[in-house]
Amino acid sequence: MLKPVRKGLTEDEAVSGETEKLIKTTGHLPHSKAEEANAVDQKVVLAKLNSHLLWKFFALTVLCYIDRTNLAFAAIQLNKSLGFTEHIYGVGASIFFVGYSICQIPSNLILVRVGAPLWLSVLIVSWGIVATAFAAINGKWMFYILRLLLGATESGTFPGMWYHLSTFYTDKEIGVAYSYVSAGTALSQVIGAPLAAGLLALDGWLGLAGWQWLFIVEGIPTVLMGLYTKVNLAESPAKASFLTPAEKAWLQQRHAESKANKTMAGVEVSAWGAVHNWRTWYLALINLCDSTVKYAIIYWCPLIIYHMVGENMPHAAGEAAVPHDAVVALLTALPFGFAAFFMLINARHSAATGERRWHVTIPLAISSLALASMSHTMAHSPFLAFMSLLAATLAWAPNGILYSYPATFLQGAAAATGVALINSIANIGGMIGPYLIGTFKHSKGDYSTAIMVLAGLSAFTCVLTANFKEPSDAKHDSQVSRKAHDIAV
Repeated sequence: MLKPVRKGLTEDEAVSGETEKLIKTTGHLPHSKAEEANAVDQKVVLAKLNSHLLWKFFALTVLCYIDRTNLAFAAIQLNKSLGFTEHIYGVGASIFFVGYSICQIPSNLILVRVGAPLWLSVLIVSWGIVATAFAAINGKWMFYILRLLLGATESGTFPGMWYHLSTFYTDKEIGVAYSYVSAGTALSQVIGAPLAAGLLALDGWLGLAGWQWLFIVEGIPTVLMGLYTKVNLAESPAKASFLTPAEKAWLQQRHAESKANKTMAGVEVSAWGAVHNWRTWYLALINLCDSTVKYAIIYWCPLIIYHMVGENMPHAAGEAAVPHDAVVALLTALPFGFAAFFMLINARHSAATGERRWHVTIPLAISSLALASMSHTMAHSPFLAFMSLLAATLAWAPNGILYSYPATFLQGAAAATGVALINSIANIGGMIGPYLIGTFKHSKGDYSTAIMVLAGLSAFTCVLTANFKEPSDAKHDSQVSRKAHDIAV
C-alpha cells in the first residue's frame, strides 16, 4: 500500500517514487501492478504516444523555425526596404541567440516545476506575438530588440520538448522520437519557402510590403498553437487521457525501473551534477560546432542561392542579373527537403542497429566534403555548387541521435538542466554562423571563403564525435582494460 502523498509532491511523483523504491528493494513491482503492466501491448502504447505527442511537437518545431528563420526570406525585400547592410542583417540574425542562450536553463527548470502544457503554452503565445510584431520594424534598433525578445521567448521550447518526451520514452526510443520532432527544423524551410514566395508576392497589397505580410501571416498561427497546447498536451503518463489504466501503469513501471537502474549505475540526477559532468560539456561543444554550420546555411541559404542563380542568368552587359524572389524561395526548399529525409532515415537505421557514433560522424564527414566542393565550384559552376549544397544538408542527419546521448547519463533535474545547457551553448552557433558568413561576404565580396571555413568546422566536429564515449562505451573499455591487465599480471 502506498504511503500518503508528502507535502510538496504531486500524486504522480509520489506514486512514481514509491514504485521506484519497491523495484530497488524487491526487484519487481507489486503483483497486481506487474500483472496489469504485463498485459499491455508495447507497440500499441508507443503508437499512441507517437500519435499524441510527436505531431504536436513537430508542428511546434515547424512554427518555431518558420518564425525564427523567415528573416532569411524576408531579407530579400526587407534589406532593400529599410536600407540594411549585410552587417546589420548578420548582427540581427545573430542577436536572437543571445536571449535564446541566456534563458534556456531557467526556462527548463520552470517547466519541470509547473509542467509542460502550461509553460510551453506561455512561451509559444509570447513568441507568436513577438514574431508578428516584426511587421512593424522601422529601423535597425527595433530590429535588434525584437530579435533579442524572439530568442528569449523561444528559448525553452526545444529543451522543454525533449524533457517532456523523456518522461514518456526510454533513452533507446527518444532518438527516433526526437528525430521526428527535429525533422521540423528542416521541413520548416520546405514549408516556409513556398509560403514565403507567395507572401512576398503580396508586396504592396493593402499598403503593406511583402515582408510585412510574411511576418503577420506566419506569426498569428503560433499564438493559436500555444493556446491549443495548453488544453491538449498530456502533462505526464499518469495524466494521459488517451491511455488505458493498464497502459499508464506500464509506462510508470518502466520509467521507474529505468530511473532505479540509472541511479544504481551512478547516472546524474541533480541539476549541478549535469553541470559538473564532462559529457555535458563535450556534447555542448559538438552541438556548438554543428549548429554553427547549420545556422549559417539556414540564414544565408536564400541569399547564397540568389547569388548563384543570378550568376547563371542571362543579363545585359554591365548589369547585374536579378532572379525573381519566388524562384529563389522555391529553390531554397529543396536542400531542406533532403535534410529532413536524411535525418529520419539515419535515426531509424541507428535505432535498428543500436549504433550511434558512426551514424553521427559519417554524415558530418560527407557534409564537410560537400561544403568544400561548394566553395570551389560557386564561381564557375552554379549547378555543381547547388548539388554540393544538397549533399551538405547531411549535416542535419545526426540531429535526433545527438540528442539521444544525454538520456544515457542524465535523468530528472539533471536531464532538464543538462539538455538546456547543451542546447543553449549549441545555439551560440546561431550567433557565430550567420555573423561569420556576413563578415566574410562583406570583406571578401563573395561566399567562397566563409563556406570553406564551415567545411573545416564540420570536419572538426567529425573528430569530436568519433572520440565521444557514452557510458556504455566507457564501461566496455574499462572492462577490456582490466582483462588485459589481469592477463599481463
